[in-house]
Amino acid sequence: MLKEKTYGILDSKAQEIIEMRRYLHQHPEPSFKESKTAEYIRKFYEGKDIEWIRYPVGLNGIAVKIKGGKKDSGNGKRKTLAIRGDFDALAIQEESDVPYKSVNPGAMHACGHDAHTAILLETADALIKVREELPGDIVIIHQYGEELSPGGAQSMIDGGVLDNVDAIIGGHVWASYEPGTIAVRSGMTMAGRAYFEAVITGRGGHGSQPYRCVDPIVAASHFVVAVQSIISRNLDPADPAVVTIGRFEGLGSFNIIPNSVTLQGDVRIFSDEINDLIEKRFREILAGITAAYGCSYDLVYNYDFPPVINDDKLAASARKFIEADSVPGLKLCQGELIMGSEDFSCFQQKIPGLYVFFGAKPEGEFYPHHHPKFNINESCLLNCAKFYTGFAVDFLEQP
Repeated sequence: MLKEKTYGILDSKAQEIIEMRRYLHQHPEPSFKESKTAEYIRKFYEGKDIEWIRYPVGLNGIAVKIKGGKKDSGNGKRKTLAIRGDFDALAIQEESDVPYKSVNPGAMHACGHDAHTAILLETADALIKVREELPGDIVIIHQYGEELSPGGAQSMIDGGVLDNVDAIIGGHVWASYEPGTIAVRSGMTMAGRAYFEAVITGRGGHGSQPYRCVDPIVAASHFVVAVQSIISRNLDPADPAVVTIGRFEGLGSFNIIPNSVTLQGDVRIFSDEINDLIEKRFREILAGITAAYGCSYDLVYNYDFPPVINDDKLAASARKFIEADSVPGLKLCQGELIMGSEDFSCFQQKIPGLYVFFGAKPEGEFYPHHHPKFNINESCLLNCAKFYTGFAVDFLEQP
């Protein structure tokens, strides 16, 4: 069978995929600065039997099409599936003690995008090798800039990577799930995200004469407390949402009341309606508190990414595929609702999409994603690639 043929190709690349991941881990580049990584990916495809979909797509994106050699799956319609992986790193100084530790100061693959790239490259290579037997087409999307707003997905969509594509799949290595597992959810999967910055302005002065000042720190402190009530008092408990203020900055001295305070944070939600409500309450609370304390305010509130909402039919197909033991040793696990966000959701705004999570919990001490000692269990790499190739073959062959 064609699926098993791709698995055999991947088995022969078991060590290569690990070495590729380690090379990428050692040479990370932060979001929107991934030019050398993009060139590494481009060179991988040189001389291979693919079609380029413009290069680059957006700033650093790469997309190729693998044209299937068979006419169609027998239902009269030729299908196209896209598979997406991201390749940017984070602006983090790596603290792990591994032989393939980052050689780029202040940059680290602390989220697993090095693994995503190695997986996707070997997936593509296996599908290229069986191209003549594919009853449809595969588009491979290497996306830049996932970690940093505005993300790279929308620019690649604008560049045409989804033209004539029927569905898209993607996934993330997940260090809290056991190796050999895969989490597949229907519907709500990852939260949407909004970024905000509020500047509360008063009138600065000497700390010994607060009555001559308008203290923005007091007003901002009340705002920090008040916005937490939005979740507990304005939302249905069944609607998951998070409001986090990660920066509270009023630069000055211990005996000086600053002229202004800057607050930054983010909001995680699962619907446009909830986001609109939270933004409305932000503005109402800011207006009320600043008026009460004699301050003024400016608010920037940007709804960066919509939530990741998995297509029910694709999720059902993936679960059926795994439960049939299509990839020996890969088992379903119960996936949690994740409050993190992903601009894979931008693709899902255009066509049906499925985003899954591959168990990659390392041996020994576990460090979460975005930690300077983050690492994964590399045994997951082969199974991830097999899932992609096997699911792709099933998708193209089924009516």
